[in-house]
Amino acid sequence: MRRILALISLLLVVTFITACGENDEQTTTVGSGDTSDTVNDDLPLGAGPYPIADLSISFTDAAGNLAEYRLACLGDTATFTGDVPLGVDAATACLSAATDTARMLLDPDVMVDRMCTEIYGGPETATVGGLLDEFEVDYEINRTNGCGIDDWERVFAGLVPPPAT
Repeated sequence: MRRILALISLLLVVTFITACGENDEQTTTVGSGDTSDTVNDDLPLGAGPYPIADLSISFTDAAGNLAEYRLACLGDTATFTGDVPLGVDAATACLSAATDTARMLLDPDVMVDRMCTEIYGGPETATVGGLLDEFEVDYEINRTNGCGIDDWERVFAGLVPPPAT
């Protein structure tokens, strides 16, 4: 029931924001203040390449600085709100969450058993929580081994910032 209410709330907010637009053209926002990407305004609400998601991300960089932001994906829209770090893109984040690998890792009902190389990639960590389609998400991403490095740099590209170089 909680999932349905959260999804209905998300749909109402996106419907209200879409209805307040002044034109029907496709828009893409770029730059350091990027908070949203609209793939195609001509699609019906909810249609498009993105999953239905409402995810909260807490990111701690190598220096220990915390950033907290929220990702909303609704099929045809991808929006970030909050303290979004540089290098994070809403459209890429929604597409990342839609991949089979990401869904498998984020789904708490799926037991993932994999062998990971013991390589240290850095102290960065991120926690992802919320809803992705039909399931609740509670997942930690870190760079303490080869699997975590792969999750960070490939599987969840755009959802978390690129590692410091």
